[in-house]
Amino acid sequence: MTICSLVIQTKPDHLRAVNKSLVNMDGIEIHTQNQQGKLAITIDHPSREYCSKAMTDITHIDGVMSTSLIFEYQEDQDDF
Repeated sequence: MTICSLVIQTKPDHLRAVNKSLVNMDGIEIHTQNQQGKLAITIDHPSREYCSKAMTDITHIDGVMSTSLIFEYQEDQDDF
């Protein structure tokens, strides 16, 4: 299991389109956003590779200016 939190800065006039793209991605939850185009999200998925790819995919969404990884937690299910 991998959980990542990110802050995403979008162009304010692209916020709605970016939001729509994010909610269509597996494992992503939008926690908050503001009118200046900043979003706080988490990616929660069993695969670390998926989370890494999702972060890269987010940077390619039209209107995204930057992404910042704030936190990452990884836990191997085999450890339990």
